[in-house]
Amino acid sequence: MKKYIVPTIVLVLVATLIFIRYEIVAPARAAARDLEAINGITVGKTTEAELLGRPAFQKMDRRCFQAECDYHTERMNTFLSSLRLAPPAFFSTTVMVHDGLVTQVAVVISNGTRPPIALSQKMPLPAGCASSPCVKQFVLPTKVMVNILVVFNNESEFKNRMPEAVQTACLSRLHGCSTYDELTPLAKGLNLQADTQQPVSGK
Repeated sequence: MKKYIVPTIVLVLVATLIFIRYEIVAPARAAARDLEAINGITVGKTTEAELLGRPAFQKMDRRCFQAECDYHTERMNTFLSSLRLAPPAFFSTTVMVHDGLVTQVAVVISNGTRPPIALSQKMPLPAGCASSPCVKQFVLPTKVMVNILVVFNNESEFKNRMPEAVQTACLSRLHGCSTYDELTPLAKGLNLQADTQQPVSGK
């Protein structure tokens, strides 16, 4: 029996390492697939039938209320954060549909240490947005930053560059990604880092 002990231990260790690696990399890989799924969608033009022509949307969580439906995904670095090897990071995508036509495409990212960022394609742009993309910051009366919205219209090239929008590897990285430039490469030119130095409320 002793000659089987060492091979058994080795097999268990290998299986454990494979499991750990899968748990670490799975959120980043899933988030990358989510970004690919929403790439190129055009608010006001893409129909729900066209969405369902994409395999990812056939399996995506769908919630409807009357004429409104949304297709939603969520990813978290649960394994790393539960071991305190990284702050709890969150990533989600939402595609909103009204009467069979896409009305909004949004990506929300939080690195667990700074206010969340939302990238949103919508028409028309919110009041006060004279350009696309446009950055809007939401600050409480206590001067604490709640979140940042980067909004762009359906003519922006941003809609065709969603796989570049977020560094999804941050979900599988030890210690996560501490800066907005790391987290959202597509928004580097918007100077988010300089304007958002306030901590997350309640952290």
